[in-house]
Amino acid sequence: MLLNNRNNEFTLGLVGLSIAIFISNLDIAIINLALPHISHELNISFAVSIWAITSYQLVMAALILPLAVFADKLGYRLIFQIGLIIFTIASFFCGFSQTIEQLIWARALQGLGATAILATNIALIRQLYPAEKLGLGFGFNTFVLALGFVTGPIIASLILSHFHWSWIFLLNIPLGIISYFLCRYIPKSKENKFSKINLISMFLSVLMFSSIILALANFSISNSLKNTGIFLSIGIISSILLYRRDKNHKYPIFPIDLFKNSIFNLSLIASFFGFVTQGLALVALPYIFLSLNYSKQEIPLLILAWPLMGAITGPLAGILSNKISPAYLGAIGFMFVVVGLGSMAYFTDELPQYITFIIMLFCGIGFGLFYTPNQRMFISNLAMNRSGVAGGMLNISRIMGQTVGTSLVAISINFSSNSLVAMLVIGALAAFCGSLVSLYRIKYS
Repeated sequence: MLLNNRNNEFTLGLVGLSIAIFISNLDIAIINLALPHISHELNISFAVSIWAITSYQLVMAALILPLAVFADKLGYRLIFQIGLIIFTIASFFCGFSQTIEQLIWARALQGLGATAILATNIALIRQLYPAEKLGLGFGFNTFVLALGFVTGPIIASLILSHFHWSWIFLLNIPLGIISYFLCRYIPKSKENKFSKINLISMFLSVLMFSSIILALANFSISNSLKNTGIFLSIGIISSILLYRRDKNHKYPIFPIDLFKNSIFNLSLIASFFGFVTQGLALVALPYIFLSLNYSKQEIPLLILAWPLMGAITGPLAGILSNKISPAYLGAIGFMFVVVGLGSMAYFTDELPQYITFIIMLFCGIGFGLFYTPNQRMFISNLAMNRSGVAGGMLNISRIMGQTVGTSLVAISINFSSNSLVAMLVIGALAAFCGSLVSLYRIKYS
């Protein structure tokens, strides 16, 4: 009976955790597709509407490390549940936003909740699964993450075809409530009395990442060199101060020692370029497909091909990485994306749907070949006790890459007379840079 109770609690806790991870990633996938509809209904420019994505990414990049530190100190389940409450409440505000300003602030609040979920889900999986089944737990977590991105276009298609766009946010409310009560079955984590909170470094970290993202966002929308320079200067100064403070600090928030590892640095850079490419493509492609007169029903299905093939290829690429260097697999994967986006840019005016679908599948395969092997090479090169903070840095490279990709879309619209083609060319160039960086790791492996 006791064993059955433990199994039931494990199952309920895992379902609750999975729902939270699912909706936080589902929201990222859906907003990209909904942005053209939101722009049209609120009567705003595309560049302004991108703030609905940027505000979310800004909060995530700025707070991922501080929230991870608070979770270490106060307990993972507590921070996770607080984040889930914030995310659910923010979804309500997003759904009932009447202006772009209201939506931007609500999305920032939603990003805070999602950051708390992202900062703690790996630790909660370690609490749920015994050591001998931990690999299964991480594999299931990857599957749930992929499921959110894969089902996003399908759900977006259904909602945008039959309902108001606000339902892409309101859908989170019942799921968030269910998840909160189920997550009470996750074992409560103990407070770490030996962990110290380095508030000054935490403040400098927040200032550094938020200033850099604000510099990108400001330049992409207003093209103001003065304001961009101010934000960028603040980001650079705070990064220097953070380095000087954490260099010899007993409780650093920034893992300065890991940056002496060449594989660590190159894998982060490769991840950055990968998510610049993906972030740019998945924001720009709905607009490109609209310009090609694809229907509202066709566009989400075409977008679906990328994350779907990435989810299928990723585990297979992980197996291949046991025999073939992840550096080679990553370089090959990036070149798949280069060819895919380059082909789409060349044939933009005469691209039938089935060819577009094949190209999107091709890009998805390429991203899958890069992503999983890159994670393996990144983590396996580090000591076990540094996996947590290293994972945080990998998340930051992902968020920063997506933010830069989104900003590049807005910048290309402002500066290029043929912006649709320019977006795809920029994405292909970012993927090519990622291929070179990935291949360069051979020197150190």
